[in-house]
Amino acid sequence: MPRTYPKRCGKCGQKAMILAAAPYATTIEHDGRAYEVKIANLTAPRCGNCQAISIDDDADRQISAAFRRAAGLLAPEEIRHGREKLGLTQKQFANLLGVGEATISRWETGAQIQQRALDRFLRVSFASPAAVALLQSDFQATAPGV
Repeated sequence: MPRTYPKRCGKCGQKAMILAAAPYATTIEHDGRAYEVKIANLTAPRCGNCQAISIDDDADRQISAAFRRAAGLLAPEEIRHGREKLGLTQKQFANLLGVGEATISRWETGAQIQQRALDRFLRVSFASPAAVALLQSDFQATAPGV
């Protein structure tokens, strides 16, 4: 039996929210491009009265994952795995790429979706030890106090 939610529907105001799966489609703009995102069965709270859906955290994760697939971007776990395979901490990896440590954390948790150019940069870093060595030598040469 579907779970009911105590909150009211944001559209019709009825207390009729239930967890349901249904097809979902949207367009997401990212990096100046529009991506059609389709999910065969998005699981999200849906109003039993007016059928409006409410995007909760779990539904947002489903949509973000589908978007990354549609845009061809690395998933959070792929970024974390690639960093770990390089043997770097988040701070070391952030220094290597020239981004903030919090940015790496947000990419790895899925809280932020990386831009296409940075996604390509990540892929080169994960695939090429020579690229990582070049970035490391550049960082050491330009880092203050090194």
